[in-house]
Amino acid sequence: MAKKITKVAAAVLLLAALAGALIAFEKGAGPIAGLTAPAEASPLESYTGFALKLSLAAGLGSRNTAVSPFSVYPALLMLSEGAAGDTKTEILSALGLSSQEEAREWFKSSAQRFLSSQPPAKTSIANSVWMKSGVPVRESFVDVLEKRYSAESYSFSDAADATARINSWVYNKTNGMIDKIIEYLDRSAAIVLVNTVYLKANWTTPFETVISDVFNSPKGPSRAEYLSGEVEAKLLESDDYIAVALSYAGTDVKFVALMPKKASLEEFASKLSEKDLLNVLSSVLGRGGEKVKLLMPKFDVDSGIVELRPILEGMGVRRVFDPERADLSEMLDYSKLAGKAYVSNVFHRARVKVDLYGTEAAAATAVVVKVTAARPENVKTVRIDRPFLFFLVDPTSSAVLFAGSFVEP
Repeated sequence: MAKKITKVAAAVLLLAALAGALIAFEKGAGPIAGLTAPAEASPLESYTGFALKLSLAAGLGSRNTAVSPFSVYPALLMLSEGAAGDTKTEILSALGLSSQEEAREWFKSSAQRFLSSQPPAKTSIANSVWMKSGVPVRESFVDVLEKRYSAESYSFSDAADATARINSWVYNKTNGMIDKIIEYLDRSAAIVLVNTVYLKANWTTPFETVISDVFNSPKGPSRAEYLSGEVEAKLLESDDYIAVALSYAGTDVKFVALMPKKASLEEFASKLSEKDLLNVLSSVLGRGGEKVKLLMPKFDVDSGIVELRPILEGMGVRRVFDPERADLSEMLDYSKLAGKAYVSNVFHRARVKVDLYGTEAAAATAVVVKVTAARPENVKTVRIDRPFLFFLVDPTSSAVLFAGSFVEP
């Protein structure tokens, strides 16, 4: 029997650079007064607001793309652990947070649920900090990353060697799905923070076959390969959209496809608020399952390496990228630092692959003896044949782990 495998992976990399030498003793920039903490909000609301803003800014709804807020979020949380003053406030404000401690605990519980998968599903989250030899990194900063984020710590002396080692680390942590997160490291790179998220899972009810049919893209009708079959699904339908939720074996993570019926996907996505999204996700996940004849495009969406700096600057994170204003004094001992520390860039890459495998792959997982059931008389047919959004969701909280859009074959 053929099985459908979903593979997803994401990686985020933050570069802390030094503007200047590492020899003389020069105090870095101190905190700048004027910012206030964001208004009180629950960690889930804060996370969902951040996830939606990030995803839309990364092109959600306008093209084939994928993004993992669940990967970017902990990377920025780790960065905030090393920031101070208004630099820290800006980062937490972009994340929608007023309490870093509450965010730590919320993410910890979310990560534990994500990692509580059973075979045949595979899930992993990995963090690491890479430090240039001679840079006065505070032990307290590394201790926090190791204890709170289970981060692995490494040192490097040569930028070229570090580039190869970091890409190799990401490749291994994502089981080869992401082969590269950075093209090269500048000589001034001092600290690199990296996060990866990986999931591989089989549908609870596998699709039956792959067929070729018409997909109505913005450029006009075109042929696409569809996964086709009678599957167990949760459906939510309104005058404006249809949402379909599918389950995986061995993990509680759900796949949700959300297709507008009338508006273009770009217009539909741009009008979604975090409250709207949470409502749709919690509503469809709360419904009972039913048998449906489902046609959904087969796809492999890779965002490629995306520079998040302009996106984060647009979300209000500016000081940390400015050598004159960045305050990373919780990360570095400024009394031993000659240059001025700042973050030069943030790189992100996400890939979501939905495929149909042959009997050999299925046999490696399980031997299934199946008795063909009588076909129900009224099995609804659902066609996802227009541009749609897709999400991988934690059903307990409706938190978005991965988001993406499929616009054209």
